Amino acid sequence: MNIEKTAHTRVGRDGIINSVGPELSQLIVVGLWASTFIVTKHAFAELAPLAFTFVRFVLMTMLAFVVLAVRGRRGGARSAPSPWLSWRELPRFMLAGLTGYTLYQLGFVLGLELTSPFASSLLIAMVPLCTMVILAVRGEPTPARGWAGLGVALAGVVIFLADQWEHGAAGSLIGAALSVGAAISFALYGVVNRPLVRDYAPETYTAYTLLAGSVPLLAISAPAALAQDWSAVSALGWLEIVYMVVLPVYVAYMLWNWAIARRGAAAASSFSLLVPVLSGSLSVWLFHESFGALKLLGAALVLAGLIIIRAPARPRGPEMEMEQTSHA
Repeated sequence: MNIEKTAHTRVGRDGIINSVGPELSQLIVVGLWASTFIVTKHAFAELAPLAFTFVRFVLMTMLAFVVLAVRGRRGGARSAPSPWLSWRELPRFMLAGLTGYTLYQLGFVLGLELTSPFASSLLIAMVPLCTMVILAVRGEPTPARGWAGLGVALAGVVIFLADQWEHGAAGSLIGAALSVGAAISFALYGVVNRPLVRDYAPETYTAYTLLAGSVPLLAISAPAALAQDWSAVSALGWLEIVYMVVLPVYVAYMLWNWAIARRGAAAASSFSLLVPVLSGSLSVWLFHESFGALKLLGAALVLAGLIIIRAPARPRGPEMEMEQTSHA
């Protein structure tokens, strides 16, 4: 009787987890990814952007190789990720690291320094649009709805930036350009990274692409790190650094991949559209960001364009899968 009761309880608990768990996990991930723009912007009050990047990526690289070593020991002979790379893949690892970490992070932190969390998150959310253009240039077929979505989103970006120009925020426009550059860099990373994702375990390609991207990034940010007065950084500042090392990367990706395994990539990707919405709401609350009609119209068109390209394809036509945005 007790065995039957325990089994029934376990089945009921598993049923609840499977029914609401994936959606709850995706909402948590949205919150973590949206928070990266808020937490990073707040950290800039104490830390220079490149100094913040330096210490974050030193810790992230160390953590990635610790995870690789631990998983290699615990995974067993068949499932353990291999810590070794093929020399033939070394140029691809270096290019993935350069686009996915070096250039993306420079665009992200320097762009965020000059613009708002909402503008940065909205423009970086255009990664799927940039990916579509890159794949089209490479000769891959693009559905008509993809070009329609691109046109709507670009109109939204023009309107959004026109609002910035109207208010004379030249620095903000530079920040917006850097954020768009970050989106393009991450889209390139998604295309370059495809064979690595297929041929290597996640712990392996993450550790080595992170290392490849961190080397030039640390070289660029080292002068700022040396000039930073680390003794003046508060406990909250260090907590923000640790938060940005662990939660939006490792915890978020574990939850995201778990949800995708149960709901599929297409259903899960729609949740990422909430990232700039939540980031904008938090920006209003914490940074008192203002939203005029022109700004809201531009943002709405950008999101509408993203929704169009992510709409399910008709059964008779090919469906192109877009790369996901990572707020690492």
